[in-house]
Amino acid sequence: MPKFNFIAFDVETATPNMASICQIGIVKVVDGSVISQESILIQPPGNEYFARNTCIHGIDSLMTKNKPLFYDIWESIRDDFSSNLLVAHNASFDISAITSALKYYNLDIPTFNYYCTYKLTKLRLTDLCASLNIDISKHHDALADAKACAEAYIKLKNGINPNLDLISNSRIENSFAGHERITGDLLRPDLECGDKNHPFFNKKIVFTGVLDKITREEAARLVKSKGADIDTGICKKTDYVIVGHGAGPSKLKKIEEYNMSGSFIKILNEDEFVSFL
Repeated sequence: MPKFNFIAFDVETATPNMASICQIGIVKVVDGSVISQESILIQPPGNEYFARNTCIHGIDSLMTKNKPLFYDIWESIRDDFSSNLLVAHNASFDISAITSALKYYNLDIPTFNYYCTYKLTKLRLTDLCASLNIDISKHHDALADAKACAEAYIKLKNGINPNLDLISNSRIENSFAGHERITGDLLRPDLECGDKNHPFFNKKIVFTGVLDKITREEAARLVKSKGADIDTGICKKTDYVIVGHGAGPSKLKKIEEYNMSGSFIKILNEDEFVSFL
């Protein structure tokens, strides 16, 4: 078996603000074997939580009111994160969260050397685990996700390929999966905390179709953190439409009609969307 070293990690956030890390799961692998694992609860800025985020990962303000800030935690993990290969699933989200937290606390941002198991397999984490016979019963717990990612990467490095026949067809058979409507706080733009230099800042954005890399809600959280104004329907003032698989034909027709009448609505597929982020 090949010998390799890396750190698998996963983060959870308390609000759509990417700097609001409330948990980090870290799994250290040396010579292809797990040697340590750690779950760290972190008090996000202002110890503020959105109910939707808490519903996803189960962490709330009572659990972190006496926990250290990211600023303090970073001192203990900085060397490992700066000097090792980092592995995460949908790594762009996790790296973005770490970078945003470093910016928030005015800390130096190292050059991260990271690898994304999603990019390697094009499978969601739950599907990847099913295809490799990996238990992930506590999905969205940062340590559970980091452990699953570490185990998956070890198997992949050892030449074990995903068995797609093991993936449940239930998600595929559900014609509504991935088409869930964006509701609540995600529809309220946060210009105060958004990135004024980002192309999505103060721009109206609509999602249509199913995204492969992340859920629609996760994508909405990401663009809101940039200061975007998320809409559920396309209008002449829409700036960007993020298009996934099975995009609604009526929405695509509206884009064409509005652009022909003077609007300038830009269409981004999922890869282009991720590049923008």
